[in-house]
Amino acid sequence: MTISAGTLLGPYEILSPLGAGGMGEVYRARDKKLDRDVAIKVLPESMAGHPETLARFEREARAVAALSHPNILSIFDFGTHDGRAYAVTELLEGETLRGKLDAGPISQREVVHVALQIAKGLSAAHEKGVVHRDLKPENVFVTRDGRLKILDFGLAKRTGSDDDGETSSPTASKHTEPGTVMGTMGYMSPEQVRGLPVDHRSDIFSFGAILYELLSGKRAFKRDTSSDTIAATLKEEPPELSESGRNIPASLDHIVRHCIEKDRERRFQSARDIAFALGEASGPASATSPAQTVVPAFSKNRALLVVAVIATLALAGVVLLRRSGRRPVGAEGVKRVAVLPFENLGSPEDDYFADGVADEIRGKLTSLQGIEVIARGSSTPYKKTSKTPGQIADELGVKYLLTATVRWQKGTDASRVHVTPELVEVKDSGAPTSRWQQTFDASMTDVFQVQADVASRVAAALGVALGSGDQKRLSTKPTKNLAAYDAYLKGEEASQGLTLIDAPSTKRAIDFYEQAVALDPAFAPAWGELGRALMSLYDGSGATPERAERARFAAERSIELAPERPEGHLARGSYRRWVVRDIPGALQDFATAHHAAPGLAAPFSAMANAEYSLGRWEDGLARLRQGKLLDPRSVSVARSLAIMLHWMRRYPEARKAADDCLALSPRNLSALNYKAMTYLGEGNLAGAQATLHAAEKNVDAVSIVSYMASHWSMIWAFDSAQFDLLLRLPASSFDSEGQWASFLAQAHRLRGDSGRARHLAEFAVKFAEDAVRADPQNVENHAVLGYRYALAGRKDDAIREGELAVERIPPSKDAFAGPYYQFYLVRSYMLLGEPEKALDKLEPLLKIPFILSKEWLKIDPTFDPLRSNPRFQKLVAGQ
Repeated sequence: MTISAGTLLGPYEILSPLGAGGMGEVYRARDKKLDRDVAIKVLPESMAGHPETLARFEREARAVAALSHPNILSIFDFGTHDGRAYAVTELLEGETLRGKLDAGPISQREVVHVALQIAKGLSAAHEKGVVHRDLKPENVFVTRDGRLKILDFGLAKRTGSDDDGETSSPTASKHTEPGTVMGTMGYMSPEQVRGLPVDHRSDIFSFGAILYELLSGKRAFKRDTSSDTIAATLKEEPPELSESGRNIPASLDHIVRHCIEKDRERRFQSARDIAFALGEASGPASATSPAQTVVPAFSKNRALLVVAVIATLALAGVVLLRRSGRRPVGAEGVKRVAVLPFENLGSPEDDYFADGVADEIRGKLTSLQGIEVIARGSSTPYKKTSKTPGQIADELGVKYLLTATVRWQKGTDASRVHVTPELVEVKDSGAPTSRWQQTFDASMTDVFQVQADVASRVAAALGVALGSGDQKRLSTKPTKNLAAYDAYLKGEEASQGLTLIDAPSTKRAIDFYEQAVALDPAFAPAWGELGRALMSLYDGSGATPERAERARFAAERSIELAPERPEGHLARGSYRRWVVRDIPGALQDFATAHHAAPGLAAPFSAMANAEYSLGRWEDGLARLRQGKLLDPRSVSVARSLAIMLHWMRRYPEARKAADDCLALSPRNLSALNYKAMTYLGEGNLAGAQATLHAAEKNVDAVSIVSYMASHWSMIWAFDSAQFDLLLRLPASSFDSEGQWASFLAQAHRLRGDSGRARHLAEFAVKFAEDAVRADPQNVENHAVLGYRYALAGRKDDAIREGELAVERIPPSKDAFAGPYYQFYLVRSYMLLGEPEKALDKLEPLLKIPFILSKEWLKIDPTFDPLRSNPRFQKLVAGQ
């Protein structure tokens, strides 16, 4: 029954009816306390008498009240009066998105602005654990000043609640019978249509259906009957947006298609990802801050609607996992170019030189406004490819390809370089055409001028005007010493641009970088790469004070010589993170590197790694997905994704990221390590062993065994052949004799030879003690020493050192290093016959992101000392 004007509900005086929401009637009311107009939503008396309905109404109000965001309707109050339940919200003036759609086509620019605000709202709700479950144009409100508010959370649920028959706490009440279908046909996700439990990805599907309708003017899945609509949702793909006649860009089409995947594992995994992808699709215009992003105001002659609802949803910022498909030139005329690996026409040993010329030209083009250059990692896989230009352009999402042939003609007195570049334009139809081609023949001493000339001619061919600052940047020479440049290029080849982080590859690169800076002490990029390589070795193989100091000096020297370049800032950020443990400072350095080279993927990986040390896992994933969008074939991004997703126990996704990395870099032992561990996390030892054996076609068995033993001590996962190989390896196969002795001690202990294990452990202890004396502030040195003491049976010493490491850096201080040191302590307690203390430290590790899982514990024999313990048995049973 409609409430008459003048009725009081608490301190609120009803003025006039406005309409109906999902579970009640909405009125304009006057807040007599604060002297303002508000909207008040009242649950009908016929429904208020039902406890379940009232409880659901209360849940709606509480869920939205917990949220605060520009795209979420604010709730001011909530209560009951004379048997009527009500919620008070801000008063909105404007119309629903359905009204805008019914009025006619919406411009693409306005569509992007609308969609961005919806995505930001969704992200805010999802981060608070709130899922809408009835997202549709009728539940999105556009105010007169162009702001969006998501409405009617009458079907909202908190993640982990029992709304769908899902279990939460034993005391949680069921609000919806399992299998009940809730939502609106045509916008519901396939899992929602089936009556299955839903999560935030169901809202992402609904968002995709709305975006499809905004772009095309047609509903994606709506059919004449409910049964046909259900069938379309479950089995059919909507017509291509290109068929709408509205010239929809491929970038927006990709976003829609990625939202409406039938399998929710294949959709965007967060609304943040969508928001970032929309920002990319809209170009520079999307830089508006979340609070400022608005759509154009409505025409004054359009009917004014006033609606209020209890709403939720918002935030932003990550990435589209790019599919193949060309991304068109943006509204600002930015040209996207891929610099493909240059073909070496000389001796095979000169391949590195041709690669270096391509890299330098790529870097120069990246510095120019108006040109967007595909990163090195995405271009490198096309070296000696048989794919056509059209296929490459389609896969990389570009319109232009720069190719070249290079010949280094060496002579006794002088050398010359011949470079013949060609800029190829790939059109949507017809054969690729050559936009520019020229041959450069110069003495080797002029190779940098040739690189600058090529970059400037490419810019001219693309119609990009160069200012005086651009010309200066292009003409800058990284070094005047050709021998130093040659050594630098060999260092880049040795580690594949520091994407290979195994010790042998890194050490070879360090040797070349050191040659480069010895030949030219003013060679800034070489100093930066030297610092990065030293920190890679420090972090992965041996944390020595000497390496740390060399890395610090190299980083500072690079920044001093060229503060505008990224290499030094990346190196110093790594030093700050791993040596002085200044993670915020490291993040600042990595951000500076990103601003110095926006087209470089490495800063995204570095920032992501710092984010997850701070416990900001979703933010870290956001960084990585942003890097993946920039550089879809980045080795460092794929490897970091594999690591982070594995720690988050998202094993199938982690394995996919590891496979992506290995496809680009088959010798990447870090990616191989984490791929194998995804199987261990699932309790699949055979899968891990098969992975390691399959890798032997790309990497020698010695490298695999030594690396896996050195990282997470995966010795227990070796099969008999790998285990025997480990026992035969000399100390030279590892970074130090101490490592070698420690790993062999673990192996002999697994074999049951405790005497041999203790003897080797005592030998390993001496090296760890030396490390602690040399660098007592290094927490890892104490953790390693504590574990080696435990292997040697020295209980008091082991506990002292292990507990010291955890005390200095607990998981709460560093979400990456902290669990690692705590894991060391768990292993020590087990070896020393302290099962309860081991479990005290082990149980928390299963509640936070970390490599262990209950399935891992079931198959790892190093946990055998805990097998008979009731606490451990409950732990692996998931109780």
